[in-house]
Amino acid sequence: MLASDYMSLAVAAAKRGGPATYTNPQVGAVIVKDGQVLATGYHHYFGGAHAEVDAMQQLTAAQLRGATLYVTLEPCSHFGKTPPCCRRIAAAGLQKVVIGQLDPHPLVTGHGRDYLQSHGITVETGCLAATVATLNRHYDWFYLHQRPWITLKYAMTLDGKLTAQRGQRSLISNHASYIDSQHVRQHFQAILIGEQTLTIDDPQLTVRLTTLAHPPVRLVLLNNSTAAVNTKLTQPSTVPTYLLCRQAAASDAQLSAQPNVHVCIADWTPAKVSAWCARNGWQSLLVEGGSHLQADFVAAELVDELIIYLAPTVFGGQGLPTVTGVAAASPLTFTTPQVTVFGDNLKLCLQRKEAQ
Repeated sequence: MLASDYMSLAVAAAKRGGPATYTNPQVGAVIVKDGQVLATGYHHYFGGAHAEVDAMQQLTAAQLRGATLYVTLEPCSHFGKTPPCCRRIAAAGLQKVVIGQLDPHPLVTGHGRDYLQSHGITVETGCLAATVATLNRHYDWFYLHQRPWITLKYAMTLDGKLTAQRGQRSLISNHASYIDSQHVRQHFQAILIGEQTLTIDDPQLTVRLTTLAHPPVRLVLLNNSTAAVNTKLTQPSTVPTYLLCRQAAASDAQLSAQPNVHVCIADWTPAKVSAWCARNGWQSLLVEGGSHLQADFVAAELVDELIIYLAPTVFGGQGLPTVTGVAAASPLTFTTPQVTVFGDNLKLCLQRKEAQ
């Protein structure tokens, strides 16, 4: 087997972590000696053992000595929720470490590699780099750009409408698309909607198909908190809801008294929402409407990805377009769509070219 084959095994292992790793990256590791795979490990959940340790603890000291470690992300070099992996690797006497990608986290980047090299371990980086880069797009983007990865997600008709009539909810996508949209949600750490979506849809913004230890927090951009009174989002819940209000209101105290409901008053703009998410450590933001909020993010050029569910329907008339409001200074351009078929619906995934 080639180095890329072993790294492919590590990539497959990393994906087993999924959303459970939360703000930690998905990482996989494979230990090889004399051409044989001795152990495979991955980061199971946030706060748990890192992939390298998960693999190493399956082997004896004799098996580890002189072995080669293939790991998708640079071994950590700092004390966090777990001790530094690079020290344990060096102490175990591994001969070589092949790294898919250096860690963009400022506490790690390059330091793990340098520690290993300073302790006589041969280090190679960049193995299967393009494939490895798909594992932690949100994590990587967050530390490289100091803001969350921002995705706009919506369902629309063939004529680009969100609703058949303004002010009324319209069912557009099919059940298979709904199931997929739930899977999409579980990969984001924050979900944002605007006031019209709150008042018309009264959504829960929860992930209902699986139980997450760290479900996405729920954000609502409002003129004031009055519109949020007696909505599903402000009922007692273990999932935090943040009401991002531009003005104070008499309802602020009532809502703030609810468990996990927070009223935050500021002159909110997409840029300020993004910066606030970054300060809270949320690496990804899913914007789920409505039309004016989506237009604001487009105008601010704070869109890294579009996820669109397209239904074979035409509303015509005065239905609400997908993006209505202030125009962007220049058009936002996206990659060729990745298309998935869900019955009579199409799912289109497009990443902004500047985000590549």
